[in-house]
Amino acid sequence: MTSYNLSLTPCFLSGGVTVGGDGGRSLAGLRPAKVSTGRWVQVRKRSQPVRTFVRMGAEGNGTKSNGVNSNGVKSNGVFDDVLRMSQPAMGAIPSGPPPEKPDPEELEKQRRDLGRILTLFMKLATPFWKEEKGARWRLGGVVVLTLAQAGISVAFSYIGRDFWTALSMKNMDKFMYQAELFFGALVIGTPIVVLYTYSRDMLGLRWREWLTKKTLGDYFDSINYYDIENNSDVDNPDQRIAEDLAAFTQTSLQFFLTLLISFVDLLSFSTILFSIYPPLFLVLVGYASMGTFITTVIGKQLISINFAQLQKEADFRYSLVRVRENAESIAFYRGEDRERSTISKRFGGAVDNFAKLLKGQRNLEFFTNGYKYLIQVLPALVIAPLYFKGTIEFGVVNQSFSAFNHILNDLSLVISRFEALSKFSAGIDRLGEFAEFLERKVEEEKNGTAEKITLETTPEATIVLEGLTLSTPDAAKRVLLKDVNLKVEKGERVLIVGPSGVGKSSLLRAVAGLWRSGSGKVIRTEDSEVLFLPQRPYCTLGSLREQLTYPIRPEDANVDDKELQDVLNRVDLGSLPEKFGGLEAERDWSDVLSLGEQQRLAFGRLLLRKPALAILDESSSALDLEAEGRLYDFFAESGITVMSVGHRPSLLRYHNKKLRVLPNGETRIEEVKRADVAVAAEAI
Repeated sequence: MTSYNLSLTPCFLSGGVTVGGDGGRSLAGLRPAKVSTGRWVQVRKRSQPVRTFVRMGAEGNGTKSNGVNSNGVKSNGVFDDVLRMSQPAMGAIPSGPPPEKPDPEELEKQRRDLGRILTLFMKLATPFWKEEKGARWRLGGVVVLTLAQAGISVAFSYIGRDFWTALSMKNMDKFMYQAELFFGALVIGTPIVVLYTYSRDMLGLRWREWLTKKTLGDYFDSINYYDIENNSDVDNPDQRIAEDLAAFTQTSLQFFLTLLISFVDLLSFSTILFSIYPPLFLVLVGYASMGTFITTVIGKQLISINFAQLQKEADFRYSLVRVRENAESIAFYRGEDRERSTISKRFGGAVDNFAKLLKGQRNLEFFTNGYKYLIQVLPALVIAPLYFKGTIEFGVVNQSFSAFNHILNDLSLVISRFEALSKFSAGIDRLGEFAEFLERKVEEEKNGTAEKITLETTPEATIVLEGLTLSTPDAAKRVLLKDVNLKVEKGERVLIVGPSGVGKSSLLRAVAGLWRSGSGKVIRTEDSEVLFLPQRPYCTLGSLREQLTYPIRPEDANVDDKELQDVLNRVDLGSLPEKFGGLEAERDWSDVLSLGEQQRLAFGRLLLRKPALAILDESSSALDLEAEGRLYDFFAESGITVMSVGHRPSLLRYHNKKLRVLPNGETRIEEVKRADVAVAAEAI
């Protein structure tokens, strides 16, 4: 038996052990996806992962050494040939070491590199202000409100000085006058502060909206979302788009405006403090500089720890989502203990890392808390002698405290916000990594520099493969198939056969334009005339109508309810509208429909779409033979060109050609003979 080196992600058996008359749900994971990239398979931890499974064979069949299969049917040449389609390829592709991973110490060093963080920040932040109409005007309005807020603070400083001087001198008239000024400034200042906060957050929301739309555009462009899932080390793209982008825009704006306020405060209150007593200003600058340096030294490790915490929390969350998505499969396997152990291990990693984070914060707070407490008496220690000598009034002492604290807060920004800055830096690192990958893929597509299979389109409903070689997308570039040459004429139906793991499904992906690692050329009809039916059909979020018209939007589908109902009747799903409350009913369709029903629904899409080319990857594995026959007969009636992968011997009768994939990566084209079909049918 072929051995598979898998990650800790559970790997379920699949192959046709089913529940229900029409195939029902598979006992395997509810959303498996085959990986045909050789024996060494890596399962990445991400929000929508590539899941692997070990196939048991067509409908759970197997062969015995005595020439009789597990169903008790005597084997013969043709039937053995069909059964061998499902057997693992012995030595098809040599096992190789996994791709080299980046050095963890080097990654750690990069994440602490301030220059790199600033470069990534500018790359992420600049486009919005350059390209979005009105963005700079909105920012200008927020800046004006920021300056007004700083002006209000300076005004309160002088009002407070004279207020406390009048109180200490028992001057009632001056005291009441300053009280009136205080309330007047309060009436003016309150709306400014409120409008500043509102305008800042609204601008952050607009920035997030723009940046999210741009990122989603790059994410879905040239099927980059598919490449991220299969070929990159960029984990949890959903978290980066949904959470990290939101945090980046809001926090960036807050930090920018905080820096602006700090700069204005620094200029305003430095003048005040310097005019009161220059040595106090020098003490303040030295104290803040020392505090910033010590904080940076103690807390620099928090950046990488925060980065790791984001990743570990995302992995923990994904493991819980995975249980929810595959609850029935886990229950069938009684896999609770295994899942609990796996989830506990991931949670333990998050807890251990968070404990490390708390220790780092504890060490930092030993210094920062002492730093903050000393601030309360430091100005008094320096300026008190002047007050005792009568050189300055009590109100000036109060003003010096206010100015000292304002300036110290401005100069101590790194100290007071270091933990937030470390989290912010970790978020920038994750977003920058994501953006760089998308940018690189877009540039490769734009410049034509990507090493990939050439895909050309033609108005004809044909498939032409010219010197097609498939290799794994990792650094090893192991060859799966080599020099495939094939021409499928309009209306022909080709069945791809061969042992498991030799690249049959990868060949379908190459024809569909998904597998691009390798060389050679694929010529086929344009995308709008191609429909791909996987073994596990995709059920989109939405109504029953949207399931049938997918991937076309319902408003663009131009089909009426009667036509949709007719299609449902043809695929034996006519009762669904009545059962769930009409075509507009919304459910989690991947959960409420069995695998067999989902496959029927996918064939319903095909009946509606009427494509010129259909690509099928075991699309009828959960259907009974009668239903399978009715659906495949549609291809013959409509003249659709078909390329499919399947393990059932019953599929031979619906195809006129076989493309045999050999264990050494070579291929051979064979005609499907009537005698072969008859023998296979007899064996069934």
